[in-house]
Amino acid sequence: MEIADNEVPVYRQVFLKDLEAIAALEAEIFPEPYLYFMLRQLFDMHGNQWLVAELGGELIGYALTMVRDAKALLFTLAVATDMQHCGSGRALLERAVQRCIAAGAVDVELTVDPGNRLALNMFEQAGFICVGFDSSYFGPGCPRRLMRYRSQYL
Repeated sequence: MEIADNEVPVYRQVFLKDLEAIAALEAEIFPEPYLYFMLRQLFDMHGNQWLVAELGGELIGYALTMVRDAKALLFTLAVATDMQHCGSGRALLERAVQRCIAAGAVDVELTVDPGNRLALNMFEQAGFICVGFDSSYFGPGCPRRLMRYRSQYL
């Protein structure tokens, strides 16, 4: 991706037209990506809680949260491979968490592959703490660390 030195990401609400780019990013990042039809259903139910990051008119990342009462779930977050290690994921995460808090969440929870050191570091640096471990969260052989961010505005 060609990026001008002075360009900064734009963060905005997801649109239906973004789903193809999100599906492509899913396939780039995750070994078992969400399929388009799954993304469409998530969009239909939770589109107002989905944040995307664009740079130069191209989608470079997204975060989907689900807020219910005082609790939120960071359902998924992804950043294009060529945009990792430059603060894009952290900025997207911080904006997603702030949106959850603005919607009334006190706690924001997530699960992460314990082998994904990059994601674990980012979440810890953003204030998430490990609150558990499930060796078969997504089924046998699919462990996840359970993490939580507690709003300081209690």
